[in-house]
Amino acid sequence: MVSGREDELMVGTKDYEPIKIVKGRKYFFRFTIHQRIQHGILATLLLILAVTGMPLKFHDAFWAQPVYRLLGGIHVAPLIHRIAGVCMILFFIYHIIYMAHMLYRRYQADASGANRLNTTALIKFLLNLPLIPSPRDLKEIIQLVKYYLFLTDRRPRGGKWTWKDKFDYWAPFWGIPVLGVTGLMMWMQDYATKLLPGEILNYALIAHSDEALLAALFLLIWHMYNVHFSATVFPMGSAFLTGYLSERIMVEEHYDYYVELMTHAGLEDEIVPQHGARSLEEKAKETAA
Repeated sequence: MVSGREDELMVGTKDYEPIKIVKGRKYFFRFTIHQRIQHGILATLLLILAVTGMPLKFHDAFWAQPVYRLLGGIHVAPLIHRIAGVCMILFFIYHIIYMAHMLYRRYQADASGANRLNTTALIKFLLNLPLIPSPRDLKEIIQLVKYYLFLTDRRPRGGKWTWKDKFDYWAPFWGIPVLGVTGLMMWMQDYATKLLPGEILNYALIAHSDEALLAALFLLIWHMYNVHFSATVFPMGSAFLTGYLSERIMVEEHYDYYVELMTHAGLEDEIVPQHGARSLEEKAKETAA
């Protein structure tokens, strides 16, 4: 029988090899094809919404009118934006249903008998989910700052999902509802003003415009750098295409999870030391010197 921890290591990998070796190099499973398709849909919709929306926010910029004309002008570009917005709302609802289904399956596997209906057990289960922020995340943020300031030679060890992964994942749960609700309010102004004061449309426009800019900057600066342009992955991360992370990235960003997977696969002798890690013998020699 598989233990709870071993089962967690293999979650989502039933149809995938946890460690795949290609031309002598190890790659570690990260995303299923279903999850990669969801990522592709999200990225495509975000790009369409940004390209059709930003020329309106920066309408006096030199590039705004040419871009808008390329998209069909005032008659076509808003239609594209609204269709993409509706698709984004539907996709967001789908993802919530998908995640609820996945969590239900996992909860059914973890709990048994009366515990399935136990409120305390359910709350504990939800709080211990891998993508829920935890005290470890704060410790690793502090550790990373110390590493960047040369106060330590050790990077955070990192689990399957680091604080950066969680930040990436949860950000849309704020942005999409705000953009969706305010976008629908501006689109259906007659209905909105029957239920709410007319000035609410001004607030909706400000919230929609500023949240869209924040989301675009988040993607271009934070997400693109961490996933594609940082020294570890440059010139491009490939996990969103292949579903696997290289051993170098695992050692750099997810070392604890990397060690667990290697140990589970019986490859303890091939575990690569984390950057900055030194053996006890080396430390003893330095101390003696």
